[in-house]
Amino acid sequence: MRKTIAIIFAGGRAEEMSVLTFWRPKSAVVFGGSYRMIDFALTNLANTDGIDNVGILSQYRPSSLIDHVGIGLPWDFVGNERGVRFLPPHIGPDHADWYRGTADALYQNIDFLELHRPDDVLIVSGDHAYSMDYTPLLRFHMERDADVTLAFTPMEVNPSRFGIAELNAEGRIMSYMEKPKHPRTNLASMTVYVFRRSVLVEELRRHAALGPEERKTFHIYDEILPRMMAHRRAFGWVHYGPWEYARTLDAYFEAHQNLLGPSPSIDLLSWKVRTNPMARRAAPPPPMRCFPGGEVVDSMVSGGCVVEGRVERSVLSPDVRIGKGAIVRDSVLWDKVVVEEGAVLDRVVCDKRCVIGRGARVGVGEELPPNTEQPGSLTCGASVLGMDVHVPAGTQIGRNVIIYPKAGPDQLSGPIASGRTIHTPTR
Repeated sequence: MRKTIAIIFAGGRAEEMSVLTFWRPKSAVVFGGSYRMIDFALTNLANTDGIDNVGILSQYRPSSLIDHVGIGLPWDFVGNERGVRFLPPHIGPDHADWYRGTADALYQNIDFLELHRPDDVLIVSGDHAYSMDYTPLLRFHMERDADVTLAFTPMEVNPSRFGIAELNAEGRIMSYMEKPKHPRTNLASMTVYVFRRSVLVEELRRHAALGPEERKTFHIYDEILPRMMAHRRAFGWVHYGPWEYARTLDAYFEAHQNLLGPSPSIDLLSWKVRTNPMARRAAPPPPMRCFPGGEVVDSMVSGGCVVEGRVERSVLSPDVRIGKGAIVRDSVLWDKVVVEEGAVLDRVVCDKRCVIGRGARVGVGEELPPNTEQPGSLTCGASVLGMDVHVPAGTQIGRNVIIYPKAGPDQLSGPIASGRTIHTPTR
């Protein structure tokens, strides 16, 4: 039987996600109230027979990600021959450097690949939301005697955002282009790859030996994959099912709307996503409480929440408090957000521990100018508040506004017009 190990690219900051990735990598971003983005990859790997060892590549502010994953217990990656290991940049006998890209990160961890001596290496991204058993992909890879197999999914809306492939009848990759202006198919790369380990190691060493004038970048999709598609047995396998990239703030907000309604396109219940509810907790949060006068309509509300106002089509993480007469509409509130009495939130994303003062309004106005700092990421009318923002009582904030972490009365003393970005000292 072929042996496979997995590597998760846990990602960097993702500039398009702005303040939500200021203190964490995108793979640690909260999703669906009680989950982190990396939970989807870990759940998929846990549900795939034969994957016993997982390495996580991360270097951008990984503290919260490390706390969340822990020893891998929620995903059953615990045992003498089974486990999850973080693979940070390190000092070695031949090199000592930060990861300069995905190819460089893999090259610096060739010893991890050689230690386990797998036949194949499954590489997945840790910042996508989808449900997938990788077993059929691995079987396809084996049956085709492939050197590399990429997973693709049909993308009906704007496929030019992704790497696009053309496949022949047996699944051989006939052409592949990163973000083509005029894509010839709609088969988008899911950033899920299976490599024959011996071939991957050979290609990584060849790439590392190139001189500066020969090497364009240190990313696997820029040089390693194109070369393998041209000179190796490269195949594509097609996955049919929901797959959420959530690369921009607009996409992140829209993905949470897709969690709601009678027939959600992202169905966390049927996906049975695993997570770590005990990270930094001594006990799970108690059940949510809805007091007299409180209302919850078509929403997802996590444990520990207290609702005395009205919550409509929103997703609430643990320990959120909604005061009397407050209204939260079409919003995503992370852990320990407090919405005080009479405040109104309309299309708002709040990072952890934000406080919305009494009578304040966030998401005001009909005009929707894009955010001036992130015009390609925030256009949908949602305003995004970073960690520990304190909106003073009575303050009015428009739409498509970004507020950096720890902003308070000094920065938010007056009305904030739509499209603005409020920066703050962060140290």
